[in-house]
Amino acid sequence: MWFHVTAVVGVAALFTAGLGSRELVSSHEARAAQNAQRMLDTGEWGLPVLFDGQVDLQKPPGYYWLVAAAGWLNGGTVTEACARLPAALAGLLTVALVYGWLRREGRPVAAVVAALTLATAGHFTAISRTARIDVPLTCAVAVALVAFYRGTNAPASGPRQRAVPQRHSCAEEQPADAGRSPFRHPYFLLAAVAAAAGVLLKGPVALALVGPAAVAWLVVKPRGGGGLPVPAALLGVTVVLGLAAPWFLWANAATDGEFVRVFFWHHNVERFAGTSPTLASHPVWYYLPRLAADFLPWTPALALLTAWAVRTGGWRADPLFRFGVVWVVTMFAVLSAAKFKRADYLLPLYPGAAVVLGCAAERWLATRSNTRTVRRATWAFALVLAGVAVGWGVMTQVVEPAEEAREGKRAFAAFIRSQAPEPEPVLMFRAESHLLAFHLRRPIDTKVEWHDLAAWLREPGPRFVVMPPEYVYPAGEIVKVRRLVEVGRLEQFTGAKPPRPLVFLRTADE
Repeated sequence: MWFHVTAVVGVAALFTAGLGSRELVSSHEARAAQNAQRMLDTGEWGLPVLFDGQVDLQKPPGYYWLVAAAGWLNGGTVTEACARLPAALAGLLTVALVYGWLRREGRPVAAVVAALTLATAGHFTAISRTARIDVPLTCAVAVALVAFYRGTNAPASGPRQRAVPQRHSCAEEQPADAGRSPFRHPYFLLAAVAAAAGVLLKGPVALALVGPAAVAWLVVKPRGGGGLPVPAALLGVTVVLGLAAPWFLWANAATDGEFVRVFFWHHNVERFAGTSPTLASHPVWYYLPRLAADFLPWTPALALLTAWAVRTGGWRADPLFRFGVVWVVTMFAVLSAAKFKRADYLLPLYPGAAVVLGCAAERWLATRSNTRTVRRATWAFALVLAGVAVGWGVMTQVVEPAEEAREGKRAFAAFIRSQAPEPEPVLMFRAESHLLAFHLRRPIDTKVEWHDLAAWLREPGPRFVVMPPEYVYPAGEIVKVRRLVEVGRLEQFTGAKPPRPLVFLRTADE
């Protein structure tokens, strides 16, 4: 009992402790906070819009709606904790889903191992504590696939039987629900709703992850149980279209077709094909070392136990192990086919990898007759978990504060607003800093052309500008409308030299 309580408290703390203690140094974090805060300020929840008035068409608004909801519960103010809370809760929900699913299938050891390895896989934990879309997408994909598995694995008829639990149960036994005669369409309905949520979070990539894995499972699933009834398939398509399509159609109409060009073509088609000159292309093998590094400290155990389980018949005997392998391999293949790759894109296959590891570990333990071996394996598992806890202590107390000392913008923004109090507008000229924009609040503007800077300076009254230092001298030589004088620099307000320095200027004739 004490182990379970400690595990629950430890995992909850790992995902949620200190969410608001550091600035939104990631570009996507500050963008999410801006989009959500503007929704709350204006009441316009349709299109994501940044503080400078630019429509943000990189992603659908699903995550920003969640952040705005957290900000609404916080009295209408989006904070660092509000921006990260949806990702943290999605990470916790995914861990709980894996545990609850395997536990319900009569696999208690696999449930514990899979849940704890997922919760402590390095990259999964890190992104769960970051205001990014990828972990909520992972949660939606995991719910869709688990529900699909439950629907297709439920027997069509037969007398209800009771599963016989064992200390280290293996999957040769029937699942806990074997023999029941459930109405399976609710599982398929849940899968469709989760897939639609994934589409609203990140677009059609959610379907590209769920669909191939679901089809591959139908091909390789063991005989017995049910398949995918035609009515359920039609129901799924209808639900996904009904829930997700209206917003996409409305957004494209509201932007006069710009949404299709920017989001669908640039951020989906060109990313996959690698045809955009602004996006890097990566080799097909890129994700092999990436997954090996990011799934640490469990990568060696995953590789060794998976190979052992396959060699000893786990693929044939254990449907859950087989489903996990299909989950991982199918998504890995789909993501590797894309030219543009990022480590975060692999996150939706992490729950599948945890399931594979949990099932393989349970099978291995069930074959060990020596209790000393089992005890040593248990202690080794506990020591690795303790090492992860220590590592995250170092990360939150040493690494993250050092990063914030270099990247933080709160003090600089406060200084700027002391010179240009709201509602004075501030122009960010050739300076893309979403974090500074978030701290400055509205009104702000963003320009990149010299004639736009000249037009800005022609406006009556004091004018305030933030730009990189390399543009300060050219600004004085090119723009003769009004003279700008330096008021402060970013490095005066950071604890370490910032990687992207900025200068704050104002017109000299005020």
